[in-house]
Amino acid sequence: MSDEVTVIDLLPHCSSTPRGEWAGANDERPLSEKGLREAEVLAAVAAEGVRGVYTSSALRCRQSVGPLAAAAGVPVTVDERLREGFDEPADWVGGVFAPIGQALGGAWTAARGVAVLGEVAARHRGGRAVVCSHGDLIPVVLAHLASTHSCSPPTIVDRGGWFRLTFASDGLSMVGLHPSRMTDPSCGAYDSGDE
Repeated sequence: MSDEVTVIDLLPHCSSTPRGEWAGANDERPLSEKGLREAEVLAAVAAEGVRGVYTSSALRCRQSVGPLAAAAGVPVTVDERLREGFDEPADWVGGVFAPIGQALGGAWTAARGVAVLGEVAARHRGGRAVVCSHGDLIPVVLAHLASTHSCSPPTIVDRGGWFRLTFASDGLSMVGLHPSRMTDPSCGAYDSGDE
């Protein structure tokens, strides 16, 4: 049995311009000034050892990981399966299944997110990669993984934080992290006991 450990940092995009304040296409909605600062902090505390960066095509996601990828010296790879939305499969989320459309869409979204994570983990086996997505995809992926691997879901993190998924021979562990916890040793990392 291998002692090889693979780490994926699953990053919700940083703080973005509120939907109500943006008139353009949702995929082109940018980070707010706060979000741009969060992305710079992430690059400063989380870039070391990153071998790959993957993201949704949405501008706010690309802006969240751009500084981190530059600091790590790796390209940003866009994967459309990391997009937001519970609108698939279209024939199932409407029509006769409309009453459970959100649940079906969530299951579909979780499966496509888990597929991406599996491919990224295989590509960066024994290393660390960052995957950035949205506030609807990430929770359903984490719930799916927690259930599948019989582990506790991580503590929820604020924007500018991320979820560290550690895949090892003895299973999966998940923890929520935030830069303030990384730079202040008295705080430690989030765990299931933090509020």
